[in-house]
Amino acid sequence: MYKVLIVDDEPLVREYLKLHITSNHPDWEVAGEAMDGQEAWEMLQSIRVHLVITDIKMPVVDGLELCGRLARSDNPPIILILSGFDEFSLARDALRFGVQNYLLKPVVQDELAEALTQVTAQLDRKFHDELAARAMGKVSKESQAQVVRQFLKALVSENRVEIKALYPLVFRLKVQLIETEGLIMVLDLDEDRLAQKGMPYSDFPVFRFILHQMTGELSEACGFGFVFLDEDQHTCVLVTGEDKNDIEHKCRLLYDKVASAMLANTGITVSGALGTLESELFHLQYSHAKAIETHGRCLFSEEPLLFNERNGGVLPQCLSMLEQTMATVQLAVPDRNEAAFLMAVKRYFESLPHIGSVHVLKFGLHLLRQLANGPLERQGGFAESAYQHLRQMPGNPSGLSIQAVLGLFQEIFHCLTRGGPEEPVHENEQDIVSRVRTYIYSHYAEPLSLALLAEKIGISPGYLSSIFHKTMQEPYIKFLTRVRMEQAAKLLKASPAMKVYDVSEKVGYVSVKHFSHVFKQFHHMPPGEYQEKYLNHKERSIL
Repeated sequence: MYKVLIVDDEPLVREYLKLHITSNHPDWEVAGEAMDGQEAWEMLQSIRVHLVITDIKMPVVDGLELCGRLARSDNPPIILILSGFDEFSLARDALRFGVQNYLLKPVVQDELAEALTQVTAQLDRKFHDELAARAMGKVSKESQAQVVRQFLKALVSENRVEIKALYPLVFRLKVQLIETEGLIMVLDLDEDRLAQKGMPYSDFPVFRFILHQMTGELSEACGFGFVFLDEDQHTCVLVTGEDKNDIEHKCRLLYDKVASAMLANTGITVSGALGTLESELFHLQYSHAKAIETHGRCLFSEEPLLFNERNGGVLPQCLSMLEQTMATVQLAVPDRNEAAFLMAVKRYFESLPHIGSVHVLKFGLHLLRQLANGPLERQGGFAESAYQHLRQMPGNPSGLSIQAVLGLFQEIFHCLTRGGPEEPVHENEQDIVSRVRTYIYSHYAEPLSLALLAEKIGISPGYLSSIFHKTMQEPYIKFLTRVRMEQAAKLLKASPAMKVYDVSEKVGYVSVKHFSHVFKQFHHMPPGEYQEKYLNHKERSIL
C-alpha cells in the first residue's frame, strides 16, 4: 500500500482530498495531514511517504520551499502541486524541483483520480525495477556471464525469441557490451591438423571445447572480451575498445595467446578472422557474418592466420565460389542429386590455381561441418565414414587431378546419402543388431550413444532404436547397462582388491557414485559389499 501526505492550509481541501483518496483508491493510505510546509517537513522526518500533495501558497513555509527541501533530501517522494489559476507561474517554477504534475483548484475528482493513477503506475514500475535489481543481484557471477553469452549467441544468429527474452536480463545486469566500438572475432581449429594427427571425427568437438575454454580463460586474464559459442560451435569473442587500432591490437594479442596455448597443449593450430567494426549492439550480427565469411580464407591458406579483409591473399571471387558451392551441396545431398553435387565440387576445384592434398582435406572437412548442421544431421549422419575417405586421400607433391578429386568426393557423396530414416539400408535386421551387439561388447568402456552406434553401422538412430528393441526385446541403453554391470561384476570377482572407482572407469562410468547406484540396482548390493563377499569367499577357498 502506498502512503500520501496532504499539505494545505485550508481544512476543507484537506478533508476533501482525504475522503476521496480513502474511499476511491484502495492502493493508497493517507499517512498524515499538515497545514503548512514546515509542519509537513517535520512530519516527514519521522514517517516515509510515497507522495506529497501540497498547496503552493501557505504560511510559514510555502509549497515551493517544501519542494526545494524535498528535492535536496535522500530518496524524495513524488510531489503533486495544487495551484489556483493565478498561481500557474509558481507551479511552473516548481518543475525545477522535480515536481511532475499539478492540479488546479478547485480540485476536480476525475483529474485527481487520473493523477493518482499515473503516480501509482510510476511507483509500481519503480517497485518492480527494484525487485528485479535485487533478484539479479543474488544471481551468481557465472550465471550472469552465462546470460550474456546466451544473449550474444542469440544476437549473432538473429534468434529473435531469445533476444526478446534475454535482453531485459542483460539490461538489468547493467552489462555494458559496447562502450564506443566493437567487433566479433571468430576463432576455430585448423581441422586438417586434427585429421593429419589421425584424430577420430567424433573427437573434434572435444578440441573445440578446449579452444573455447582456453579462449575464455585467457580473455578474462587479459581483462577484455566476451567469449561465447555461435550455433556452429565457432568460438566467438566480442572485443571492444576506444578505436580501430586499439581493438585490432587486442584481437591480435588474444589470438596470439590462444594460438600459442593450443599449440603447446594439444599440438593443434588455430585460425581466426575479424568482423566489421560496429558501434551499435544490434549490428553485431553483421560483424559476426563478416568474420565467418572472412574465415573462409583459411581454406586457401596452408598456414594458420588471423584473417581480416586486408590479408590472406584470397581473391573475392574465390570466397564467392566457396559460398556458391556450399549452397549447392547443401541442396544436393538431401535430394541425393549426385550430378549436381559433383558439378559444384568440380567448379570449385577448377577455380583454384593449384590443387594440393591440403586444399582437398580443408574443403572436405568444411563440407562435413556445413552438412552436420543440416541435411547430414537430419539423415542420421555418416560423417565418420566420409571423414575416413578424406584421411585416406593420397598425397601428391605435384598436385592432384580433377578426376582424382571427383572420384574421392563421389565416394564421400555415397557415404553421406547412404541409408537415412526414409530409406534404410537393405540389410538383414538380425545382422545389423548382431553387429551393434559386437560393437558394444568391444567398446562398452567408451561413451556410447545411439547416434554414434547408428553412424558406425551407417543407418539412422531412429531405425536402429526400432530394430534393436524389436530384436532384443529391450532398448539399447538397457542392453548397454547390462553389459557394463556384468563386466563390472567379473572385474570385482577376478580382482577383489581393485578400487571401486577403477572398476567404474573401466566399464564406462565417469561418476563412481552413479556407477555404485546402478550396480546396486542391478546386483542388489553395493559394489563394495559385492567385492567384500567375493574377497571373503576367495580367502576361505585358500584356507
